[in-house]
Amino acid sequence: MPVVWSEAEPQSLSCDLLLVRSVWDYHLRPQDFMHWIDCMSERIPVVNPPGMIRWNMDKRYLREIARAGFDVPRTIFLDQGMDADLEEVMERGGIGRAVVKPVVSASAYETRRIVEVAAQDNEWLNAMLKDRPMIVQEFITEIQSAGEWSLIFAGMKFTHAVRKAPKPGDFRVQEEHGGLHTLASPPPEALTMALKIMERFAPDAAYSRVDIVMRNDQPTLMELELIEPLLHFEMAPQAAEVLAEKLAKAYR
Repeated sequence: MPVVWSEAEPQSLSCDLLLVRSVWDYHLRPQDFMHWIDCMSERIPVVNPPGMIRWNMDKRYLREIARAGFDVPRTIFLDQGMDADLEEVMERGGIGRAVVKPVVSASAYETRRIVEVAAQDNEWLNAMLKDRPMIVQEFITEIQSAGEWSLIFAGMKFTHAVRKAPKPGDFRVQEEHGGLHTLASPPPEALTMALKIMERFAPDAAYSRVDIVMRNDQPTLMELELIEPLLHFEMAPQAAEVLAEKLAKAYR
């Protein structure tokens, strides 16, 4: 049965397994959400596991993946409460154009593309830093020209891929921002990277989505999504069946 996490008390729920799926709002109340997940996990199995969800919610996990030798965009993390000069931060990171967003975010929430730093950009950034840590990331221009690949897995089994392209003049690939999504076969290099990252960082994930952009025919990781509401099952219904079968075998 479907459960809305923000409306259900953990002690009131009775089930054999909790599959975390369409939580579109977890980034708005991350501490409350993790508290709810932890309370649920004391009573029943939670998928993906709470430790994996906690690690993946915070985009600082990208530092760990980069240190393992995988290509990610140049990135600087800014701590909550600090004062930042965005132009200095970008210069220090060797970042010409940037995407700035919260460390815990989803669906392009409070995400801005910075081409030239204006006074209002600094004001916005420092206002955001009062309440949360932020990320300043190199803007990958290939997203506009070639799009982004989302590779979906059930366990370690690759099920399908979707190519996402932003609408003309935009950089966001989400459908609510006008992005176009197409079922397609991913570049072999993207699939190879995705599998290696999964094997290294999420071999026990029940489901995952690996977002990759191709740059000069080589893959760059944008996100490893282990708490992702959009797995594009509407484009590949058989993938949902594969996930259901794996969960049934694992938790029967």
